Amino acid sequence: MAPSEEDGVVEEKESKKKLASPLATAWLTFYNIAMTAGWLVLAVAMIRYSYQKRTHKGLYRNIQKTLKFFQTFALLEIVHCGIGIVRTSVLVTGVQVLSRIFMVWFVVHSIRPVSLP
Repeated sequence: MAPSEEDGVVEEKESKKKLASPLATAWLTFYNIAMTAGWLVLAVAMIRYSYQKRTHKGLYRNIQKTLKFFQTFALLEIVHCGIGIVRTSVLVTGVQVLSRIFMVWFVVHSIRPVSLP
């Protein structure tokens, strides 16, 4: 079979794909493992609190530092897009991440029953 035009288009598209460097791959692997571990820690803390206290009251106060840390750590997702190690829109990722941070840092603190000790 003779190569067709379609074969050339496929080869061209494949050659244009930017392969992630081994350092970027290692970093993204570490980042994803760390984030997964963090959310797992939060889930366990929520389940443990709910099981021990038999209520949701006071749950946020119990997990707020860990929640804020891992939610803020997600700012690196915007950096990943900005420097090109992931192929996603900086704008879309920025809106998603910043909206979650806004909820955790500003909206929740404005609700008195949640933010009171």
